[in-house]
Amino acid sequence: MAKKPREPQKVNTKKFVARKQQEEKQVKTAIIVASVILAMVLVLVAYVLIDRYIIKPNVTVASVGDTNIKAGEFEVSAKYTRLNMLNQATQYINFFGEQGKEYALPLLLQLQDPDIVGESVLNQLIDEVIIREEAEKRGITVSDAELEQELRDQFRFYPEGTLTPTITSTPVYTPTWSATQFALINPTDTPEPSPTPTETPEGWLPTATDLPEGVTPEPTATAEPTIDPNATATPVPTDLPTATPYTERLYNKDVREYLDSLNPYGISKSDVERIIYMGLLRDKLMQDVTKDLKPEEEQVWVRHILVEDEETALDVIKRIEDGEEWQLLAAEYSTDESNKDNGGDLGWIGLGDSYDQTFLEVSFALGEDGEVSKPINTQFGWHIIQLVTKATNPINSSKFSLVKQTFFTDWLAETRLSREDIVIEPVWTEFAPSTPAVPQDLYNYVITQGG
Repeated sequence: MAKKPREPQKVNTKKFVARKQQEEKQVKTAIIVASVILAMVLVLVAYVLIDRYIIKPNVTVASVGDTNIKAGEFEVSAKYTRLNMLNQATQYINFFGEQGKEYALPLLLQLQDPDIVGESVLNQLIDEVIIREEAEKRGITVSDAELEQELRDQFRFYPEGTLTPTITSTPVYTPTWSATQFALINPTDTPEPSPTPTETPEGWLPTATDLPEGVTPEPTATAEPTIDPNATATPVPTDLPTATPYTERLYNKDVREYLDSLNPYGISKSDVERIIYMGLLRDKLMQDVTKDLKPEEEQVWVRHILVEDEETALDVIKRIEDGEEWQLLAAEYSTDESNKDNGGDLGWIGLGDSYDQTFLEVSFALGEDGEVSKPINTQFGWHIIQLVTKATNPINSSKFSLVKQTFFTDWLAETRLSREDIVIEPVWTEFAPSTPAVPQDLYNYVITQGG
């Protein structure tokens, strides 16, 4: 049998060896380069993540004493406020249609500039530090049970039935008339104290749907909607009542869905709980700060004659001084059709009522019963004001609530002004969010006249 010929043995020449070494070197170099690039990418990603989730959220944007307000808390609060403002603007349009555009537009314009909302939120966070410090001094706390109850109330979940408010009577002021007052007005129909004139659209009913707790839409012809970043918003079902009972399971489902809707904005359950907590703490502190207030206020009973120009006003005053009867002059000259035929009688008014500020200041500056003012120019025309009398009168619970809120707001502002350890860092503007943004179709609809 013939032998199989042997294959010739390969001889590794110098050229072959050199080429092989070069190839191995190139592979090794490629691996090293790839490893370096991968390491750089990982480092860059890590830096971005650390910067976004660790470094930036912990940048101090303001401080109150030893308490620092971090960018993360500021950004979350600003986004939450923006979301509430968008909800409120939508509510105005849903409730009022074309008229709602007038109320929604100021909110949308504010949202177009992140710094406007951001500045308001930052100031609110500073106030919250002051509130927490003052509450601690006074031993005021909010329990977990109160926090849970507030959340249930905002979702209108009352497993034990709704609470029936206690109805308390409001005392009616019965004045003691002087001879001068009898001469001014025949008191057959005595005006009740504390009228609160408003320009609220007829037929409007407030609701808390998708609006922050304690922030109820109150559009007026002159007032511009304001930002309340401390408020808490909870979506409440707007469907008409059905036979399906609102059970614990459905309540928990609604809460989960609401929290899920906030996730895209980086707002967590703990963030919502913090905002609700601060709302409760603020309310408790306000009750303590205002506990000595009485449900009463200084009021003036005035009447006026409204004319178009100063010359006419001076002529009317001259005729009053000459002894002509006020009621007849009011009927002849006054352009205020709502009261010209009853002597321009406005009844009792308080400093917090919705009258022109100049009109209020002049009315309260009058000292003697029957005293007549000089001509007063306001946006409505020229007024001649006569003081009927002054008194400290009881006010109803609704107005008393506004009085307490105003008192507390003033107290908080004064407390803040007295502090010399409040610092706002210029860097805060870098963290003022522009999201959630105003949807372009919503903005276009609001700025379009006639639908």
